[in-house]
Amino acid sequence: MTLEELRQWLVSELPKWLREHPELRYTLEGVLAETFVRRDEWQNLMRALEKLAEGQQELQRTLQEVLRQQAEHSQALRALQEQQAEHSRTLQEHTRILQEQTQILQEHTAILREHTEALKALQEHQLEHTRILREHASILREHAQAIRDMQKQLAEHSEAIRSLQEEQVKHSELLRRLDAKIGALGRRWGLLSEAASREGMYELLTPYGFRVERFWARDEEGFVFGRPEQIEIDLLVRNETTIAAEICSSVSKADVWVFLRKVEFLERLLNRKIDRKAIISPFVDDDALEFAQKTGVEVFTAPEELRSS
Repeated sequence: MTLEELRQWLVSELPKWLREHPELRYTLEGVLAETFVRRDEWQNLMRALEKLAEGQQELQRTLQEVLRQQAEHSQALRALQEQQAEHSRTLQEHTRILQEQTQILQEHTAILREHTEALKALQEHQLEHTRILREHASILREHAQAIRDMQKQLAEHSEAIRSLQEEQVKHSELLRRLDAKIGALGRRWGLLSEAASREGMYELLTPYGFRVERFWARDEEGFVFGRPEQIEIDLLVRNETTIAAEICSSVSKADVWVFLRKVEFLERLLNRKIDRKAIISPFVDDDALEFAQKTGVEVFTAPEELRSS
């Protein structure tokens, strides 16, 4: 058998063998995996750790796809030929001799016995290759065991990942509680700031004939929030003019809209126009500031350089 015939035989028969004999396919896959492990394949393996929780079924499909690709790719055959380079060179030399003898045979049939001897030599080499392939099969079985050991380690890694995920859940709960405490502290600061501002305005303006108070009323119709609700405006200053002001720790565009609805409710209740509408806050969103300017709400806030810092 010539090298070309051997190659054609491998191309035509090896894929069928791999489909019919899964153990041979796994064995060949193990040899190729050990010989051609690359950095990107290692990275793929690390990413596979993250996806291991998706289930053994996905892993099985991936392995089957890898085996199919390795069986179809001619690169696997070239890799095997490289491992047997020394024997292949001998076969190539014999092939060259056979090609020359075939050409001579067409002209001189007398040298047929010499060709027969050459074929016998090739058969001996084929037997040697068979012996080497058996040795390779033994090595591949060892590789398969190594892969099983690796799968066990992956399972242990998966358990470690689940443990870390549980710890992450605990940390998230702690952060949620901390955020709630910070929010409560901010609300408390807002109430204290509101009370202090109202008390200061009362002391400053009352001697000059201004009436300073906190407005409370029940909105039974749901004019402001769409449902019955207690309505509060932090600061109501009345003299010849009427000023309504809201004191907030921070202001968004939605806060400005709610304040406007409260002012409309107050105007309906008092049957008079509110002359000035104002919001006092150290932190005001840009969208809120723009909306307030368009709707006639005065905004008193910290200087830009302080808010930016």
